[in-house]
Amino acid sequence: MPTIHGFWDTLPKPFFVLAPMADVTDMSFRTVVTSCGRPDVFYTEFVSAHGLQSPGRERLLKDLAIAPTDHPIVVQFFGTEAEHLQAAGILARERGFDGVDINLGCPDRGVMKQGAGIAMAKTPEKVPELVAALRDGFRGPVAVKTRLGLYTTEEMETWIPAIIAAKPDVLVVHGRTMKEASKVSAHWDLIGRCAAMAHDAGVLCIGNGDVMSRVQGEKLATRWGVDGLMVGRGIYQNPWIFGPDAEREHQPQERLALLLRHAQLWQKQWEGMKPFDLMKKFAKAYISGWPGAAGLRARFMACRNIGELRAIIEQAEKETPAD
Repeated sequence: MPTIHGFWDTLPKPFFVLAPMADVTDMSFRTVVTSCGRPDVFYTEFVSAHGLQSPGRERLLKDLAIAPTDHPIVVQFFGTEAEHLQAAGILARERGFDGVDINLGCPDRGVMKQGAGIAMAKTPEKVPELVAALRDGFRGPVAVKTRLGLYTTEEMETWIPAIIAAKPDVLVVHGRTMKEASKVSAHWDLIGRCAAMAHDAGVLCIGNGDVMSRVQGEKLATRWGVDGLMVGRGIYQNPWIFGPDAEREHQPQERLALLLRHAQLWQKQWEGMKPFDLMKKFAKAYISGWPGAAGLRARFMACRNIGELRAIIEQAEKETPAD
């Protein structure tokens, strides 16, 4: 039976997706997550479609690196020009991505200043042209990730239909507005409303917001009718969230070994291109849940390179008894 939405139709429901996160979901981290228990779908970090047509292209191409274990994987672009998104789609096809996504939800000031991300809610009439251009270049399934609106949840009643009218294959909805940021709980009742609107138009819908476990995600999918769940901050709480060992207590030695492996993979991909401080985003993901973890995190936050991190971990392993 032919699929309507490409590879998305082959996934078991509800399927789980690792959210695109800047300086987080690169190839090194995806490899770590795979070793812990992979999601059904990976996303890249977001990449500027305009930047791929600029002198900074070579640097951005590093963000498009894919490991053999990453598939199926979706590359996420942001931009406001159809010609740039069409070219980005062609590049994604040539690079072997399984799907593409337009970021219409990012609240980052730099992105919004360009009129991209959730700022596109101010000019929804542009969305159909952008979706069509990306599809024309990629020749495969197109997703759109967004929020409920800029300032109020009432905006979703016009914003979400505007996106659905552009006929993406998949609608990913983060259940908060830009103004709400992460200050309130995700509005899953409104995500459910978005899913109903999407399904009426033959579009798949993925819910995003406060998913902290597979069991919880499955319950949310059943209650609110989404096809899949996207996990962002939940991966910081538990790197094993997608795997069979998600509920098992992971000992300090296991967590520290995973941190070191991640740092080694990160160094291989980014040494000389990104500052080591970016690895410190993962401090609580690996170093938490046992006596003395807070002090160890402080030592990790003070280290300047992988050599110092290795020394800290080796000392910690001597100080922390095995359970």
